[in-house]
Amino acid sequence: MTGMGNGNKIINSQIITGDKKIIINGKEIPEPPVKTNNVTIINGNVFIGGYEYKNGQWKRTCKALFHKYF
Repeated sequence: MTGMGNGNKIINSQIITGDKKIIINGKEIPEPPVKTNNVTIINGNVFIGGYEYKNGQWKRTCKALFHKYF
């Protein structure tokens, strides 16, 4: 659902995708509620498609929208 490709591995950012799974720093997190290829990780905060993964949930935040468009 993330649209980041099939079996991508970005080791420096600690993100691994494939088989509809997102693994960041060894932890599997749920898919974001949107289909996208826009991924940003800054200081351990994950932003995908205008959503931020925060406290175990995807939340629509102003920071996430900023990272989506800029």
